Amino acid sequence: MRHLLIEPELEMTDDRWHGCTPLALRILWLLSYRRCVTVDRAAGQVRIDTRRFWFVVSTRIVPVDAVARVVCRAQAMPTGLQPWRLFTSRSMVESDVAFYYVALVLRDGREEIPLFTLIESLPAEDGLLTRLSGDSDGDRIGDEGATRLLTQLQDYLGLARVRR
Repeated sequence: MRHLLIEPELEMTDDRWHGCTPLALRILWLLSYRRCVTVDRAAGQVRIDTRRFWFVVSTRIVPVDAVARVVCRAQAMPTGLQPWRLFTSRSMVESDVAFYYVALVLRDGREEIPLFTLIESLPAEDGLLTRLSGDSDGDRIGDEGATRLLTQLQDYLGLARVRR
């Protein structure tokens, strides 16, 4: 079964990592918001371009040396209230989608610079039809998109991988 994953559009070369808000989300916001992040190893900088309301553009340039770490916060979103679950041991509110907030933390520790929000569906139990068709999620955890993005950012920024 295909799972939902809304992540930045990424372009990578040997010395440059570039990610932008996906077109689907830009259309949802009537093309009024776009964020692009570029990590340029050669220049030693992270460039964050944000456009709001079609005409307000801001650019922030951060030296790669000033970045302490990349953080990711996850929040599962409840998607359905199922009252019949009162009579079972399962939770009444089921969550099958998670939001992942990705940001840079600067070395001075005073500032966190938001980069992207990813939306990814969590794996569901395989139902009868899914098992019969053989179209299973397999051993998917549900954070593969966020993990891939974090790993790429850490590699391009030259940061050590730390799980907290």
